[in-house]
Amino acid sequence: MRNKLTPRRIALLGALLSLSLVLSVAESMLGALIPIPVPGVKLGLANIVSMFLLSYFSLSAALTVGLLRALLSSFFAGGFGMFFYSVSGVIFSILVMFAAMKTIKPLTITGVSVLGACTHNFMQVCIAVLTTGETRLFYYAFILLIIGEVSGTITGVTAHALFGRAAGALKLQTKQ
Repeated sequence: MRNKLTPRRIALLGALLSLSLVLSVAESMLGALIPIPVPGVKLGLANIVSMFLLSYFSLSAALTVGLLRALLSSFFAGGFGMFFYSVSGVIFSILVMFAAMKTIKPLTITGVSVLGACTHNFMQVCIAVLTTGETRLFYYAFILLIIGEVSGTITGVTAHALFGRAAGALKLQTKQ
């Protein structure tokens, strides 16, 4: 099932895209309801889907679903300007998580999640610096890296608790 484009695979990828989109939009709405003192901070629950795709599908599946999620969630919850911030974080965090999963064998899914969260946050600061020209925004990256460690740990622990059960229910095996 890994590389074949079967109806089952298409349906699973569609369901995972829907799940990641719902998680992303719900987090955006929660940010409007619960005032957070640090601008732009989200827990990153949609990242769980990206890690699941990297674990049980492929890099291309994770990138495709991530890019579609960034595009669709920007339409639903943030406007097109949000897309540029989101897509940079999505692409680079997925690539870093993929590389970590391939090269750092003792790293747990929680460690992978922390790397992904920190990469996502740092890339958003890079885009902000590129669009505004204000290099002092890099000071904000330190705050976002600390937040990435906390949110990445939460999503990683959640992913660890869910992956085995979800893979079993879907009859998936970890890709080698």
